[in-house]
Amino acid sequence: MSYPALPDRRITYDNDGSIMAYGVTTTASAAQAIANGPSTYVSGGDMIELNDGDYTQISASISIVESQWRCVWIFFPERREVTAHYYGGSSPTANWGATTGFVSLYGSLDSTNGVDGTWETASLPAGYSSSGPGLDKWRANIKAVSFTGGKTSIRFVMGAGGGFGGNSHDMVCFHLYGEKAAGQTPDDLIFIDHDTTPGVEFQSPEDFGDRPLGTTVTRQFRVKNASTTKTANTINLQCNDSDFVISTDGTTWVVTINIGSLAAGAESATMYVRNTTPAAGNLLGPRFAKIVAIVGSWV
Repeated sequence: MSYPALPDRRITYDNDGSIMAYGVTTTASAAQAIANGPSTYVSGGDMIELNDGDYTQISASISIVESQWRCVWIFFPERREVTAHYYGGSSPTANWGATTGFVSLYGSLDSTNGVDGTWETASLPAGYSSSGPGLDKWRANIKAVSFTGGKTSIRFVMGAGGGFGGNSHDMVCFHLYGEKAAGQTPDDLIFIDHDTTPGVEFQSPEDFGDRPLGTTVTRQFRVKNASTTKTANTINLQCNDSDFVISTDGTTWVVTINIGSLAAGAESATMYVRNTTPAAGNLLGPRFAKIVAIVGSWV
């Protein structure tokens, strides 16, 4: 099937220095769940699991039962412009968005502990994004988010106000889309779309399109040092999905590439990423390959 275009870059809160936490006290009030504050921090492995798309249950369940509420926080290392979201839970119901599942999203520029500071309620012009398990749900149900500006933290409430009949609901997937606010982290690497707009940064993840099983597509990209003053040394690229591999020549395919250094403002040579869909007879669904760039030092 065809899916709506991805709206923005996926925020990689699982490996960008962000911290994720939730409150362990169950309450019958969304306001009280927020006021209780964060008390349990989500491990790095569980953050990776929540930010992928396979619906595997995380080890420390963030769960609710009927008439209970939980609040979840993400603290960013810099100011972020959040533009879209996706929430996936373990149990679909007929009552998503009003009192069940992902209910409210808030953002703050000045909070230090998730409770203090000024919090803005996000505008969700297309409604709430909440759904049960399904390989394609994270592509089909991405919904827009609108804040008045960048935020350094967000929080959202999970509610189960009458839609489960006493059964539990677990959060198994949570995606955010957006980018760092202007002026944040000036010493950084960016990915350049060398296929369609050479020299221009990707504005959303590379989309390999709606394709049948057993087919292969190759795309080109470059890495650019966005710093105006510092050299990025000992750069390492890592590709984390078995359906995707990367290459420096389009012939030899690997999962890691080492780049010696990039001077301020410099671009790498052209590199390649290849996607192969599973062989006929296997399950086909939207996949998401994240190429991670690691810099040894900035000088």
